[in-house]
Amino acid sequence: MKLSTLIQFATLLLILSALPAHPQSANKIMHGAIIKVNGARVQPCRSDGCATREELSIALPAGAHYVATHYFTNADTPNDRADVYETGATEVASGRFTEAVHGMNNHGQEVITVYYYNRAGRSRWISINVEYQ
Repeated sequence: MKLSTLIQFATLLLILSALPAHPQSANKIMHGAIIKVNGARVQPCRSDGCATREELSIALPAGAHYVATHYFTNADTPNDRADVYETGATEVASGRFTEAVHGMNNHGQEVITVYYYNRAGRSRWISINVEYQ
């Protein structure tokens, strides 16, 4: 092997050894309140027009950078769960979350807003958590 190749290889090993083996995540989580959403007043309810709608929003600290929204509900089939669990923004047992919408308020904070539509004939518990840096 050439001397220059050995020097390049040694330099690469030195650089790689300086990197942490498992980089720590710098993400933080802001937890939203767990909110009760009443059931739809009209049954059967098969559209969002007759669903009970609840708005959830979280304002991030000024200068924070949004990473992800985590969606939680106790809705399940055939019976709802005792506690909320992470579901994503998908249809679960006649209820669904909208995808998160972002906007800045007059304090320079990014606000994340989500709506939940409950078409079931029973109340549901919902929440969101927002991951940020």
